[in-house]
Amino acid sequence: MRELTLEKVRRLFPVTRRRVYFNHAGTGPLPSTAVRAMHGFIRKAVQEGCVAYSEAEAVVENTRLMTARLLGVKPETVAFVKNTTSGIIIAIGSIPWEEGDNLIMMKDAFPANTYPYQLLLPGVEKRFVTALELTEGPECVFRLVDERTRAVALDWVHFLSGARFDINAIGAFCQQHNIFFILDAIQGLGAVNHNFSSTGADFVVAGGGKWLLAPQGIGILYVNMKKLPRLKPFNLGWLSAHWQEFNDIFTPKPLKKTAARFEEGTKNYIGIYGLGAALKLLLDFGLESVEARVRQLTGQLRELLKAADFEIMTPEADEKRAGIITCRKPDRDMAAVGAQLETAGFVCAVREGWLRISPHFYNTGEEVERFVHQLKIVAR
Repeated sequence: MRELTLEKVRRLFPVTRRRVYFNHAGTGPLPSTAVRAMHGFIRKAVQEGCVAYSEAEAVVENTRLMTARLLGVKPETVAFVKNTTSGIIIAIGSIPWEEGDNLIMMKDAFPANTYPYQLLLPGVEKRFVTALELTEGPECVFRLVDERTRAVALDWVHFLSGARFDINAIGAFCQQHNIFFILDAIQGLGAVNHNFSSTGADFVVAGGGKWLLAPQGIGILYVNMKKLPRLKPFNLGWLSAHWQEFNDIFTPKPLKKTAARFEEGTKNYIGIYGLGAALKLLLDFGLESVEARVRQLTGQLRELLKAADFEIMTPEADEKRAGIITCRKPDRDMAAVGAQLETAGFVCAVREGWLRISPHFYNTGEEVERFVHQLKIVAR
């Protein structure tokens, strides 16, 4: 295989010809390889009427293998879902809750990791930690645990501050105390290389449309197979069973013994084709190389912002951040600043009065310099 250089990678992102795109924590742009993969499925469906089930499922299984490589887990622990929320709902519905249970969750998590628990578990006591407390260490979680704690649900990387939390320590604690650990990993996967086989999480969920550079409407779910016998039947349908072909419909088929049982019906094949191509790009470049690039760019960004007297919310230490740098000038309207940046061709996001900047591995140091130069102009 020919070396996948940064120059070659940048050619796969047409957005770079028009904009400096630093909003991967919001929506990641599609690489042209993902677009071609999705077009291939659509073109065949148009020209031949359908894509054969066996052909589409072969792509699904190859994408499952690549997802497992991304996570550092076995393929049988991976399922495909619509988005982060649908994965969290599967976790909630599968856990055997009992009267008197409590749940530890983040008070200031992204709504995808708060609303499902509030809406679906009204009778379960909620105990809260904050991103700031988690940044200081996992002890804030440990202090809230008692004999009725059924689950802990956290973000891996905070959507606003960009802080990355010590999930290995929390996962080990949860396993030791027989507590389910649900992790929303959407702001870390694709930016940070992490082996989830030793994290201690029972459910890891993430949508594909941010750092994974996949289309919207496709996500991934990791399930700890050791916990599968304890889970309640939930989100099961006809494709939760093993099917080889569809000639013999009425003979009962056995339930899958893998995480794929949660893929209850017809899959989002177009999304999975796109996800597979995006994952191949990340894997071919190298997950460690991707993380190193993101760390280098965010470090450069942080230093330039600091020199320009911006207030920075994101922790400084490499191990406490991922791909997000959040900053502001307290006396400026950052929403107006963000709008002026976009008009000038620089894309980031404004969240809660802060500017959230999130470059990816295909961005360059020269783009970082141009971005900060323009930011200093519009934030005067």
